[in-house]
Amino acid sequence: MRNFTALILFALLSVSQSLHAQSVSELESRLKKATSKNDKMTLNYQIAEKLLASNPAKAAEYAQQATQFANEIGDKRREADAAYLCAEGSYRARDYKSASGRYIRSWNTARNYGLREIALNSTEKLQDIALKQNDFKEALKWSRETVNYLRESGGGGRSGGDAQRKLENQLAAIEADNRSLREQLAAATGQTQVLENTYQNQIKEVQEKTQQELTQTHAALSQATRDKLQADSVVRRNVLQLKNLSEEQMLDSIVRAQQEREIQVQKTRLAEAKLQQERSEALRNLLAAAAGFVLILATLFYMRFRAKKRMANELTLKNAEVEAEQKRSNDLLLNILPPAIAQELKTRNKVKAQKYDDATVMFVDFKGFTNVAERLSPESLVEELDFCFSNFDRIISQYGIENIKTIGDAYLCAAGLSDKKATSRDIVRAALEIQDFLLGLRAERMGQGLPYFEARIGIHTGPVVAGVVGAKKFAYDIWGDTVNVAARMEEACEIGRVNVSENTYWLTKYDFEWQNRGRVAAKNKGEMEMYYVAGLK
Repeated sequence: MRNFTALILFALLSVSQSLHAQSVSELESRLKKATSKNDKMTLNYQIAEKLLASNPAKAAEYAQQATQFANEIGDKRREADAAYLCAEGSYRARDYKSASGRYIRSWNTARNYGLREIALNSTEKLQDIALKQNDFKEALKWSRETVNYLRESGGGGRSGGDAQRKLENQLAAIEADNRSLREQLAAATGQTQVLENTYQNQIKEVQEKTQQELTQTHAALSQATRDKLQADSVVRRNVLQLKNLSEEQMLDSIVRAQQEREIQVQKTRLAEAKLQQERSEALRNLLAAAAGFVLILATLFYMRFRAKKRMANELTLKNAEVEAEQKRSNDLLLNILPPAIAQELKTRNKVKAQKYDDATVMFVDFKGFTNVAERLSPESLVEELDFCFSNFDRIISQYGIENIKTIGDAYLCAAGLSDKKATSRDIVRAALEIQDFLLGLRAERMGQGLPYFEARIGIHTGPVVAGVVGAKKFAYDIWGDTVNVAARMEEACEIGRVNVSENTYWLTKYDFEWQNRGRVAAKNKGEMEMYYVAGLK
């Protein structure tokens, strides 16, 4: 009986494992065929859930993929869930270092977006990891974070660039090339005219020579005719003389006269044949000259057509190069300046300073930049800064916020300066997304054992003056006390948080959860009301 019961239990266990493996394999097959990011996120999450008990390390890998897809589509709730599941897999696989970084990401995401349950579970796990590693100071820190969170219940960039004026030099060079081509065309046209005049003169000479030969032939023919008439006259005279001659003398005279007449006829025929031959030769020469002239003229016109076509093609290529350079110049200006400012600069060659009464300015500054710089090579440091600032640009561009400039490790941007219609609410949202990006990057770098950046963010709303400075290297910048106050908000902010002034608070009060800090001392400003952004409502 016991053996039979054990056999049944073993069979049930085998069937359960088979169904579990089949379910995971089916989900993996569906994942390979999935095309949308939402489907990939969901399938990765489901596979991670099923593998958590049997293969936690592999479950953590699938959960990490789900976290990335959730971040890309902006689903913060699912991003926090996936980050927690990823941390749970590393925790069960006893990879406490990776688990700690992932629990921190889960905690920060859940705290910023009001996900209370995930936030509390994350701090509980962080305390447990610290106790397992005998790090009582770290455990006490997370215990205090939990208490503060329960008590509360509920951050801009400097980029700039130089507009270069190579286009004018290139346009001048291209215009010089065009002038050279036009001069070559004029020279070719002049040579064609000279050749046409030369061959017209040759034809005229051939015609004159032929006319002279014809005149000479006509003169010879006239002389032969006169000779014939003279011979006939001689014959008639001789006939008259024969009337007085004897019969033998008469016959002899007739024979001689006949012979002389035949001789004159032969001479006339020879003259006519010579004249006909000369006419044929003259006509043949004339036709050959005409054909040669036509051939030469056609050749010249063909060469002229080819030259024009070649110059037209060269001009088309030059114009295309000019248009490409103009487009590159326009794109460069639009990367440096707002569209309206760039258009005014191209139209008037200068920009008039403008005042904006309700601009919202955001400062982002990295903590411990010097320490991170000492641990990285100059190339790696520049590459890491470029990676961070490029992602900041990507985030603020989604909300129509203007990137003003970067100075070292500080980033400044502003809303309300152009026709993009960005508001204070948009810039606060962008600040939260920047902190989320840095938190995710921190967890990734911690897992790789690499240094990472943490930042403070300060925001203030008020009047500013904006304009372009410089004559050769344009730089778009803003000035005013609002910029200074935003910098003071950043200086008084905690690492990883967003600190705003009272002006910005009243403009965005109903869109976010807040932590009132009361009046806090600010450098050269005295005490000012400040608020932490606790998350979206």
